[in-house]
Amino acid sequence: MNLALTIIFYIGLTVTAIGLLLLIILACFKKKLKGTLIVILIGLLLAAAPVGGHFYLTQKAQQTAERHLAKKEQRFNHHEQQLIKHLKKSTVATEYVAKKYSTVWQTLITGGSVVIGDGSYGDYEAALAAEGQILLSKGKLDIADDQYINAQSDYQKMKQNVTTKNKTELTLAKKALEKTNHFTTVVTRPTGTYQNYTDRMFKANQRHIKAIEKLKYTYTKTK
Repeated sequence: MNLALTIIFYIGLTVTAIGLLLLIILACFKKKLKGTLIVILIGLLLAAAPVGGHFYLTQKAQQTAERHLAKKEQRFNHHEQQLIKHLKKSTVATEYVAKKYSTVWQTLITGGSVVIGDGSYGDYEAALAAEGQILLSKGKLDIADDQYINAQSDYQKMKQNVTTKNKTELTLAKKALEKTNHFTTVVTRPTGTYQNYTDRMFKANQRHIKAIEKLKYTYTKTK
């Protein structure tokens, strides 16, 4: 109860107390009690008004807080949906790059050389670099990065609207981001032997898909 309501409340109690005292005195002398009863009634009304006002303000504050919380959860859910969508798009773009690099490497291993653009290559590093330039010129390498950046932005907006209800989803979203970034890094930086590259790529892909699916499952289950 704020200060103004508290003052009115105590004024009401004081008036009521005075009225009761007068009532006792007048009753002893068998005087008319109508005026005193009116004083008591006024005191009771003054005392009751702040209580009702406090209840109203409390209810209003609670309703405002609930609306604010509901809006935060709606915004969180929206950005979570967007994050999942952007991670999936990043995955599709990365898998496209992985397929291109793998095809170049396989052709080089089986045939001893591979034609890329206007050149023929017998060295895997040079061949992959040439394929990378083609992918870059076509914007294929940028797609995965751009979608991942969008997902990062979604995550930051999720953080701004997180509540007790969806803290677990925020943690899962962070993990999905990390695993997707690792997958993209492995695919776009082909090093080592072909077998080593494909093994690392397969493991990274499995882990990041699992992280995304877990986030998606939790989102679907809690909504």
